[in-house]
Amino acid sequence: MKRPGTSVSPGRRSSLRTRLCSGMAAVLTAALAGGCASSPPMRFYTLTPIAPESQPTAPADSVRIRLSRVTVPGELDRIQIVKRIDATRLNIDDQNRWAAPLDEMVRRVLTADLAARLPANAVADPNGLAGGERLQTVSVDIQEFYADSTCAVTLRATWVLTPPQPAQGKGQTSPAKQVTEETQVPSGACSGPDTVPESMSRALGLLSDRIAAAIATLTTAAR
Repeated sequence: MKRPGTSVSPGRRSSLRTRLCSGMAAVLTAALAGGCASSPPMRFYTLTPIAPESQPTAPADSVRIRLSRVTVPGELDRIQIVKRIDATRLNIDDQNRWAAPLDEMVRRVLTADLAARLPANAVADPNGLAGGERLQTVSVDIQEFYADSTCAVTLRATWVLTPPQPAQGKGQTSPAKQVTEETQVPSGACSGPDTVPESMSRALGLLSDRIAAAIATLTTAAR
């Protein structure tokens, strides 16, 4: 026996379609919201000057110094914080970033560190105009500046101290002094990405200690 067919009125069919579409939209919205909520926040960091433990003795009336240039390797010249995995691999952390270009931050921090370690007014503004003033210049070429998985930091850099040009007709220019330094900051208490900028700042402080001591020695010897 043939059962009578079941029919759905156009109004009811439209209502079912509306509820189905609304349900699918709610599921998609929840999925997208869940995906956004699960994304880790992006954090931005900076380097900071480190106070010296001691101050080298240098003549207060010596020729002022300007940090003229800082260079960093291409793999570090990026906004993301880079950590070393092993001898041939690096981790580029897209969630933890620098707030400014790394070479600019290093130059700013090294200038402040040297100013804290040398006599008052011995370090010139790196962005100021010389205005005819005879200045010694320091350039820093960084070859390695990484934290590893334990947050230990290695900084290897070559710095060059160039004496000022002598006044016209007053002797020859003294030779520049070039030194390669390696500083290491042990891991200590590693609390993740927050520890890395602090350890890198401490490494720059140690480098500044050595540069300031060398400048003080050379300045005293030249008198």
